[in-house]
Amino acid sequence: MSTVLENSDCLTENRPALLSLEQSLDLEQSAANRLYSKHLNKYMLQIFDILGFKDMDIKGAEGLDIWLKDGRTVLDFSAGLGVVGLGHNHPRILEAERKCHERKIIDCIKIAPHKLQGALAYNLSLFLPSPLTVSFFAVSGAEANEAAMKLSERVQTPKGKDKFLCMRGAFHGKTHGPLSLTTATDVQSGFLLGVPKENVIYVEYGDIDAMRNAINAETDRRGRNPIIAAIVEPINGTTCEVPPSGYLREFAELCRENDILSIFDEVKVGMGRSGRFCAFQYENVTPDIVTLAKTLGGGKREVAAMVTSQGLFDRAYGNKQDCNLHSSSFSGLGESCAVAIETLNILQEERLIENAERLGHYLSRRLNELKKKYPGQIVEVRGRGLFQAIRLNFHQDLVSKITDISKNSLFQTYQTVLIGAVTRQLFERHNILVHFQPGARDLLHFMPPFIATERHVDKLIAALDDTFSKGIADATLRFVTQNMKRVFRDLT
Repeated sequence: MSTVLENSDCLTENRPALLSLEQSLDLEQSAANRLYSKHLNKYMLQIFDILGFKDMDIKGAEGLDIWLKDGRTVLDFSAGLGVVGLGHNHPRILEAERKCHERKIIDCIKIAPHKLQGALAYNLSLFLPSPLTVSFFAVSGAEANEAAMKLSERVQTPKGKDKFLCMRGAFHGKTHGPLSLTTATDVQSGFLLGVPKENVIYVEYGDIDAMRNAINAETDRRGRNPIIAAIVEPINGTTCEVPPSGYLREFAELCRENDILSIFDEVKVGMGRSGRFCAFQYENVTPDIVTLAKTLGGGKREVAAMVTSQGLFDRAYGNKQDCNLHSSSFSGLGESCAVAIETLNILQEERLIENAERLGHYLSRRLNELKKKYPGQIVEVRGRGLFQAIRLNFHQDLVSKITDISKNSLFQTYQTVLIGAVTRQLFERHNILVHFQPGARDLLHFMPPFIATERHVDKLIAALDDTFSKGIADATLRFVTQNMKRVFRDLT
């Protein structure tokens, strides 16, 4: 095996020495990391190393459990950042894939309709309010948002409109179109944006007056404005912020009153995570367009959807010449649709959306109990359903006495060191996987699969309780010590 790896880019008898599937599945973690570093992204591997995840040698996973080859079982409260809503390897998803294999279903047919695409689109329409009945399938949330932007442009640019309105601190994807509307963290620098900055209006999230003022500022004397569409996350995916009650309804009303299309990005919080199929369904509101992804693929397939009305679709693509102006090679592959169909049935039949709401209340109550117990460390509990976070009060003055981060580019702020320390301690001492976002380094996120139980929440709370009882400084000292060779050398 080592010989194969050491010579993986050499030629044997004028042929590349390919790794077989069996060899690939059985790679030692150290060997796999060498390949990752050389052929993928060595800088990401460095980040994984600092957080303690680089040597997470995974044997398998099921439900909330991730089994490591060293015998440990890790409780997954990150759920692939929202992808694994049903848990890892849900048995009904595996069975759906098996049925597709046994029947040798066709995955890709481009010159005829695919029955599973129609079935999936129909099922989605049953979860959404009228008139959201027409779907376009993609493979990621960014592509779904790209499709939403392009449809909006087709409808609105003939009127002379040329701007988008979005929220500061939003995340809508990293493809060229959504990238222009993403400011949760600095991912725009160095790129030619799909929508130039002068064509984007940014307003504060959750502030309907700010949105109204921005629209008024763009409206001329004849009552016309150049705004194509306004896009919003019903719960902010980076800050875990739930907007004020009524905000989404007023958002959509403002759009309708001013001939602006409304796009609700439910990629992260949709599919039941909030305790409703879509988070906007907590209010009496229907957007012009909604985008979905992540859990839609059942944790096994890459599938996303843009859903709109027949009327709006017709205005954009409503003739035989234009109906295929926006398409994708991997849009609605057969097995992906089959898995998504089964995912929707699982959500309904196993009442997982209701469980997300019920368990979300329990998680919120337990987190608020911790906040009361550790008021100096936990500032706020945020979120809804099974997308929640705690905002931490990091005593940076204490940490600055421990280490100087000014010479290390991986740790841009003391918050990065501190949140990384807590994340690593939860993993190494308590076998719990959580995460944080670069755009909000004082927030610790919890996104368990919808199949989670109170027992899982109790284990998380016990681990957090132990961590905070020892103090964040303790976690930070441990973190710096563990990274002595890499981090401490650079930091001092």
